[in-house]
Amino acid sequence: MNAPLRPGLPGTPFPGALDFLSGTTVVETRRFDLRSGTVFKIRGRTWRFDRRIAGKLEFICLEDKEPDFHTDEEFAALCASGDAWIVAGEGSFGEFRLPARVTLSPAQEAEADRKLDYIEACLSGHVKDDPPPRSVWEFRRSAGALDPIIHRLAALNGETPVHFTTVLDWLDRWVALGDIYGKACLVGRTAFRGNRKRGIDHMGEIALERGVVRWLNPKVTKATAYAKVCRTVEAYKRQLVRGGVLTREEAARIVAPSERTFQRRCKQIDRYTRDYYRRGPAYANKTHRTYETTPIPDRPYQDVEVDHCTMDILLEDDDTGIVLGRPDVLVFRDRATGMIVGRHVGFEGPSYASFVMGLRHAMYPKDMTHLRGVTVPWPCFGRIENLWVDNALHLIKDDIERGARELKINKPRFRPRCPWTKGALERFFGYQNTGLVHMLPGSTMSHALERKDFDSEVLDRARMKRSEFEALFDVFICHVANAGLAKGLGVIRGVGDIPLRVWSEKAARHPSGPLPPPDLFIALCGEWETRTIQNNGITWEYIVYESPELIRLITHPEHKNARENGGGTLYRVCRDPNDLGRLYVENPYEPERPVIVVPASRAHARYAEGLHRHVHRVVIENAQKQVREELDFDTLMRVRDMLGEVAVAARGRPERKKVQRRLARFMEGERQRRFASRVVPGRAPDETTAAHLDPLAAAGRRKSRVAPAVATAPLAQPEEEPSPVPAVPAPPADSPAPVPLAKAMPSAFPADDDDDLASLKAANNWSSDDE
Repeated sequence: MNAPLRPGLPGTPFPGALDFLSGTTVVETRRFDLRSGTVFKIRGRTWRFDRRIAGKLEFICLEDKEPDFHTDEEFAALCASGDAWIVAGEGSFGEFRLPARVTLSPAQEAEADRKLDYIEACLSGHVKDDPPPRSVWEFRRSAGALDPIIHRLAALNGETPVHFTTVLDWLDRWVALGDIYGKACLVGRTAFRGNRKRGIDHMGEIALERGVVRWLNPKVTKATAYAKVCRTVEAYKRQLVRGGVLTREEAARIVAPSERTFQRRCKQIDRYTRDYYRRGPAYANKTHRTYETTPIPDRPYQDVEVDHCTMDILLEDDDTGIVLGRPDVLVFRDRATGMIVGRHVGFEGPSYASFVMGLRHAMYPKDMTHLRGVTVPWPCFGRIENLWVDNALHLIKDDIERGARELKINKPRFRPRCPWTKGALERFFGYQNTGLVHMLPGSTMSHALERKDFDSEVLDRARMKRSEFEALFDVFICHVANAGLAKGLGVIRGVGDIPLRVWSEKAARHPSGPLPPPDLFIALCGEWETRTIQNNGITWEYIVYESPELIRLITHPEHKNARENGGGTLYRVCRDPNDLGRLYVENPYEPERPVIVVPASRAHARYAEGLHRHVHRVVIENAQKQVREELDFDTLMRVRDMLGEVAVAARGRPERKKVQRRLARFMEGERQRRFASRVVPGRAPDETTAAHLDPLAAAGRRKSRVAPAVATAPLAQPEEEPSPVPAVPAPPADSPAPVPLAKAMPSAFPADDDDDLASLKAANNWSSDDE
């Protein structure tokens, strides 16, 4: 006998009495009447009941013969929770080949009710509508006792009476298995009838298997693969004839399996195996996957998912009208409320800077001043606890990991190639294209094939400004996405609820922590470079930034400039790629290294305020392209050549004679100075004591040797004051002969000074090409 649930306390008047002090009741539990050999399923494993020992039920595992013990109460709790049930009873009915009760069709239930009527009539001794027998009925397993009852019931049902042994078989199954399977034990096992052996020999099986392997290759049809079956059978027949196993007549009687048999064999291949080999593992996993509905988080911003999408529209710049291209949108969605909590519209590829700016928009309150017609609020702000990202490279890089760690954000990943894990966000991207973008001018549609279905006049060109599109996109988020019905919300998933209402409920119960300062986002995504400070400020990509605060830097004693020091001091400068309207300059001369905010100059302030880096670079590229197209290179070169000819021709004009005269006199004076430094003294003739010092005569001789064909004229000497000539000492005996006195010089020089220059050119072999 099993022990009671709780032993009685000392002094209890009788077993089962109430103990009011402890509040417990001592009762006896019922025992299970189990037969040895009964098979059970307990927690997914198969056990066989062996015996009862020490008040517990002993079960033996059929897999490893390991024993397990349970009390009657524990076993009853396992049965109640569905963790234990009887598989088969002891005896010939132990084979588990019965259909499940929940899967019985109406025809099978009618069959079971008919058999149960015969069983109940035989057990009670009369048919249901007939009066009971006068004497006490004693059940006997004999034809004489059961046939009258069976024939009476068959006559009422209008059917042929069954044999009494058949009814006894139904009765035994009902007694043995009725407590376990109910009426399912009386259903005929028609699925196991017939010959289930394949009527194809070993040769045909091998041929069919090779044909199936051929068919599992991509793009191979069943008709093509069936040829492999026929060729395999023919190869076997040739091998058997060659080996002497069969004669040619016997081999001719062997035929290949029919094409219909091969088609049925291909149909027996499960869909996953078929798609795995014919389409690839990725397609098979994607097509035959199963979905799991995850629970909704309790707090707003507890789980936020992010993804990006390139929108199907071309946009223009607000000021210049330049086509910027298709915008790339980064969207943040809160799982707890279904709200779109942030977005970022950019034109660069997905990058770290766009991710940080979208994160900033999601965590800070939204500025709705530019949306005057929006009546639905966008009250989303707060710190993100878990930011779910996919495995795109721009979302799993190291810089994003460092930024998330600094902002104290956990960044779990979704499984690769599993977009259904963030299905609500993926549906939002599709809905924003079909519900907004494809209706706007400049839409590119979803793909090129869809664009071919429309005329160019219908699609129209890009006319939507960037600011206009951002305003429409915000209206779509506030009025459609956040204020519409979301089926994934509600008390029961699938009933649906409004995200804005769910946000109001949960935000009132769960407050948010303090927000990070804006400087932190600039430090995370800003571009850092080194720049010099000029008198007009700092120039970065043609935009000039200036502020009176820069005077503190350029007047510092340690500041250097290129004029005095050969090179200027380089300062660390940061700019926000999403707003080129200001720079952030680090002051290296103070211990705290404060940052000086330098706005764009007044000439560039209107252009640079709120300007994105990509838009600025597109504007620069288009401006340079326009200049190159407008510039006539051939005309420019022709004009430059004409100016050069004018400059060369201007050298020979009359007004330049004064310069030519001065040049000739300077050159002649230099030559005379050189000749005087090489004079060799000799005996002076009687005419003069300085005849050997005549530089003109020496120069005339040298010129005659250099250019004998050119007649040179002596140059006029400027009048000078007479000076006494010192006495020359007598030359020694071995001195050279004295230089003869030159012939009498002409009394007058030519009137045209240009001849002096011509003579000088001829004497020095000058060419006009030097000009």
